[in-house]
Amino acid sequence: MMDRFILRAQLRAVLPEGVVLHASSVAQNDSASIFLAMSGGGKSTIMGRLARERYGAIADDSVVIARGTDGVVRSLPCGSMKQNMGTEKIDGAVLKTIYFVEKGSPGFRYRISPEYAFYRAVNLSSIMAFGNIQPEEQKQAVSFLRELFRSFPAYMIRYGLQEELRTIIS
Repeated sequence: MMDRFILRAQLRAVLPEGVVLHASSVAQNDSASIFLAMSGGGKSTIMGRLARERYGAIADDSVVIARGTDGVVRSLPCGSMKQNMGTEKIDGAVLKTIYFVEKGSPGFRYRISPEYAFYRAVNLSSIMAFGNIQPEEQKQAVSFLRELFRSFPAYMIRYGLQEELRTIIS
């Protein structure tokens, strides 16, 4: 895992218009998807499988989600956390969809409310370096996260090793 001081610096660099999330991210056709789960929950597995299926890998473990000066929210690699998998790597893409990952069969996908998505993200401690920033910065990060889930569709997905991930996340 990346040094907490580096993560804190990256989080502070994007506040109040972004966060660094404990997530993975892929993109296809400049549309990014991010995957959130607890440690060991399958984020890297999904990213790796999708990256081998014609998706570009953006980041693994730590992902920057930030609104640019053009007003567009993008998924971006976090520091040196870009995984070297021998797959296409891209520098970032416009955020399209947020997924919460569960392992198991059968595979499914269902949409969840912005409120429940926010609740899940907070309970997963999804904001990296959250405990290493000042209370006012924490408020900014929480505010951005809440707005993120109001602005983008969030889904629960479950997958097994035999699942075709393209059909679950498309």
